[in-house]
Amino acid sequence: MAPPRAGRPARALLVPAAVLLLLGSLLGAPGRAAAGPPAAEVVPAVAGAWTVPGTLAVALTVQAEPAAGLTRRALDAGDARTGRRTADNGAAADRPFPTASMVKLFLAEDLLHRARAGSVALDGRDWRLLQEMIRSSDDPAASELWVRFDGPRMVRDVAARYGLTGTAPPADPSQWGETTTTARDLARFLAELPRVAAPADAATLLAWMRTATPLAADGFDQRFGAFGTLPGMPAVKQGWMCCVDGQRHLHSVAVSGDRVVVLLSEVPRSVSYDQARAALSAAAAALPPPRA
Repeated sequence: MAPPRAGRPARALLVPAAVLLLLGSLLGAPGRAAAGPPAAEVVPAVAGAWTVPGTLAVALTVQAEPAAGLTRRALDAGDARTGRRTADNGAAADRPFPTASMVKLFLAEDLLHRARAGSVALDGRDWRLLQEMIRSSDDPAASELWVRFDGPRMVRDVAARYGLTGTAPPADPSQWGETTTTARDLARFLAELPRVAAPADAATLLAWMRTATPLAADGFDQRFGAFGTLPGMPAVKQGWMCCVDGQRHLHSVAVSGDRVVVLLSEVPRSVSYDQARAALSAAAAALPPPRA
């Protein structure tokens, strides 16, 4: 397989015992912090704080409470509480972007789902690859899982189960970073994760996101956007890629308290990664802190 354009060399990663402790606390947590002001009041400030050339897509919502056994119709009908507090910046939030490493969230969720259903068997090495792919955004780990477990199928299956209408596999199946999605789809995925996934699987994925490493497997500093800006210990995933049609892509998503934050950006190649990181961090900094 040709390496993805987002590819980078693997690096060994030891998973700390703190991940297991965090997973236990997530499974037993009685509640979460309130998300703060309504999303519609916040989106303009977030979008306005981003000042470099290009496009920023913003979507904010509230993560659903766990509710096992919901049907597709029930999910499509929506959760009234979440719906009242969901907002985005319109056409930009509905525009498909190359996912870069955001697709790793879909791969991890689908493999956890398939393993629980008994359709795949994951060994110890597979679990390590999953953690490295999420925590340190390891591309070789993602590439191996993409090939072995049919990455395009995983993307399609997640899109179907979560109702992600703007998400699709890449035109070139070897380029997993060119999977496309929208800010609205990513917000829906993270919001519905506790209702669509098994509770333990949702908690596992969020625990890996909460213990993201400051440096990625290739040495890229992941502390931009939501990571390093939002207070506390948010569950984050970062993505970056250059270049598709001459554009850089830098993305950041988070679950902070019960608030879901999605920031997807596209900038000309003339805008450096440092500039793009600073702009995305300024957008995340415009978010008010969650209420206690």
